[in-house]
Amino acid sequence: MASSTQTPMPRTEQADTFWTRLSPTTRHAGCLGILLVVTLAFYAPAVFEGKNIQGTDTITFRANAQVTAEHHEKTGEWARWAPNVFSGTPYVNKKISVQQLDDLVNLIRGPLWPVSILFVLMAGVYLLVFYVTRNHLSGLLSGLAFGFTTYIPIIIGVGHGTKFVALAYAPYVLLAFVYTLRNPSFLGGLLFAGALALQLRANHPQIVFYTGMLLLLWWIVEVIGAVREDRGTEVATSTGWLALGTVLSLAMAAEPYLTLYQHKQYSVRGAAAAANGGGGGMGWTAAMRWSHGPGELFTFVVADAFGGGGQTYWGPKTFTEGPHYVGGVVMALAGLAVWRVRTWLVWGLGLGVLGTVLFALGKYAAWLNWPMFQYFPFFDAFRGPEMWLSVTALALAILAGIGLDHALRREERRRRRAQSADPRQRPLLIAFGAVFGIVALVWLAPNTFFDFEKPNEQQRIRQALLRQNPNVSPQNPRVQKAVQQQMQKLKTQRRDALTTDTQRTLLFLVLAAGVLVLYRRETLPAWGAGLAVVAIVGIDLWGVDSRYMGPDRYSSQDVEQSIPTYQFDQFIKKRQEEAGGLGQFRVLSLVEGDPTSKARPSYHYENVGGYYGAKLQRYQDYLDHILQVTSSAPPNENALDLMNTRYIAARQQLPGTEVAYRSQESGVLVLENQDALPRGFLVGQTEVVEDPKQMWSRLRSSSFDPRQTALLSEPLDQPVTPIDSNGTAEVTMEHYEPEEIRWTVETDAPRFFVASEVYYPAGWNAYLDGEQVPIHRTDYLLRGVHVPEGEHTLEMRFEPKADRYGTWIAWASTVLVYGGVLTLVGMRVRRRWDDEEAS
Repeated sequence: MASSTQTPMPRTEQADTFWTRLSPTTRHAGCLGILLVVTLAFYAPAVFEGKNIQGTDTITFRANAQVTAEHHEKTGEWARWAPNVFSGTPYVNKKISVQQLDDLVNLIRGPLWPVSILFVLMAGVYLLVFYVTRNHLSGLLSGLAFGFTTYIPIIIGVGHGTKFVALAYAPYVLLAFVYTLRNPSFLGGLLFAGALALQLRANHPQIVFYTGMLLLLWWIVEVIGAVREDRGTEVATSTGWLALGTVLSLAMAAEPYLTLYQHKQYSVRGAAAAANGGGGGMGWTAAMRWSHGPGELFTFVVADAFGGGGQTYWGPKTFTEGPHYVGGVVMALAGLAVWRVRTWLVWGLGLGVLGTVLFALGKYAAWLNWPMFQYFPFFDAFRGPEMWLSVTALALAILAGIGLDHALRREERRRRRAQSADPRQRPLLIAFGAVFGIVALVWLAPNTFFDFEKPNEQQRIRQALLRQNPNVSPQNPRVQKAVQQQMQKLKTQRRDALTTDTQRTLLFLVLAAGVLVLYRRETLPAWGAGLAVVAIVGIDLWGVDSRYMGPDRYSSQDVEQSIPTYQFDQFIKKRQEEAGGLGQFRVLSLVEGDPTSKARPSYHYENVGGYYGAKLQRYQDYLDHILQVTSSAPPNENALDLMNTRYIAARQQLPGTEVAYRSQESGVLVLENQDALPRGFLVGQTEVVEDPKQMWSRLRSSSFDPRQTALLSEPLDQPVTPIDSNGTAEVTMEHYEPEEIRWTVETDAPRFFVASEVYYPAGWNAYLDGEQVPIHRTDYLLRGVHVPEGEHTLEMRFEPKADRYGTWIAWASTVLVYGGVLTLVGMRVRRRWDDEEAS
């Protein structure tokens, strides 16, 4: 078996054709130009018509970022604390100050979204595959195959921008990895560091982790190969440089990852969740949602095998936006590579495909994923196993390029002329025939392989029918007959969709195989056959991608215009402006139902609810155990008061509130809670409650008055004097910004100050008359400060040390890596010039 460290065998006896007469630079430019033109054509409305692709996640992010964006417009600085999301959340809109290569891409990212990032992605795959095959057309095929696998337009369409960017830099990480395997050197380690840092800075750790796991599986195969071929020293050296590169990349991404790691410890995904019984950041059940059904793997080659996405999807997941379709041709070429191209590199990628597919199966492959979840570092930190297939598609695209290179090779030309059959034609036909045969079997006997019924679907149809006809008994035979009729109609539609797409896949397989057979018979030149296969794959993927990136995905409005503003929003915003802006009161919106399911209210005002995947665990406890919003009971009044909740948007009046406004267009009520506590106030009593459950119960109790008593988890070492009718205990807010709050406090005796602000010890500091004082966790999730007698200025500032240290580390390591690469490359160029002059 050939080693991955060896350069592929050069082509021999290449015919003198149009393609071979072109210079390598021209061929590179031509291939990259094709990728760019295809991308511009597919996303033409975004580039040439000025339209926007507005996914739900894009709108959610913009709503959450509103306060930080306003702060940036006002001060030129990006706030790291967002007071409009879950009463205050860190790093909703984190910006990176350390400059690296991705900042050059970001200069055109906005105006040319998503083409700019997609071209970076496809160019990276092209360069990677060209590096391992020295075949321009193989690189072109792989770049197109991964750039247009259906997962890419799907995540662009729904607004998963960070995921898309992280995937765009994944090919460069793989390229640096294989370069270092072939060239164990300090330069290789630095290149790996730079590439991995770019992916880390995309701010999607899950894709980085999945890419790392693909490399780990690949590396295991390389180590096995090195042991068998007595190359242990070489692979050990490469591993050392890769390990150094990994460490340097983490240092280069210390901003923002030090702060994000610290935040994770307090979030629903970190140690705080584990302390509350979450099992280390995320429980098995939560993490394994969206496990990919084993049968759904067929969607790699037949896009609509399970109905595609949205309302027509009938697979085992709750819902999905669409399949991970790569096409039958890509699958056949990848299979050809694994079978016939016997290098450790190919087998490493093959193991990567197998491993990531098994991980994607999640709970359906519990024999593997349960021990990984329990014992492998960070495996339990992420949810949605289906996402593993994004890196599976990358590996398949690379293997397909290698397979095309194998199919187009002519090394055996002379020997083949003396034979009656082409030795490469038979494996080619077997590889395509295997995929063709499987698809054909499903086409001929679809009911044998699929039942075309979503889990518990008949029960849901029955319940829907009974809701529409409340006077009909569930035991009425007509109900079951109606269920069966509707089910049969759905099954027929799904079977027809499957049949159409299987025929489509079979057609493309025949066309691609036919082109390659014509090449093997010397009817077509290599470049003609290669371009024809690229065109077939491109047409195939374009057709399926258009289902998920159609005209309905584009909008002439910008993102902000897509965020609805209702009459009741305008009323609340007017009250906020009259009160003095930020920091005056919060709002709980129950209009959309669950207040934690929508980000829209966070765009308009400081929201008690919100939508954010990494909310603080302590705030999640507040929502679950203190506020307790349910469909059958109103939110707890003390919980509303504690969080300075002055207004509630709802469809019916709640106890303890008065109607302040009624919308004429929707009937939505704006309820005023006149008992809401101010953003800062003094109490004269403290009480220690160590057990969280007891504290939750005490805070919910109608007998507890948060205006008089503050609940602490630890006793104070300073006295607190009760407040009587003759006492002085006044608090005035002087200044409120996302990262800085200032009050004037006047008291005639030692008292305890309570800030209706979310407790986050990793960033917030308190200063009393300029001297730093401790912040005590108060009423489970608020901040408290002991205040002595007299008039004082109390400030709270968001000053996370991890952010400062992370920036220093990132700058230093970036200068080291980039400077090292430039120096080493410059030395090599200078040495080459000297050699040329000497010769």
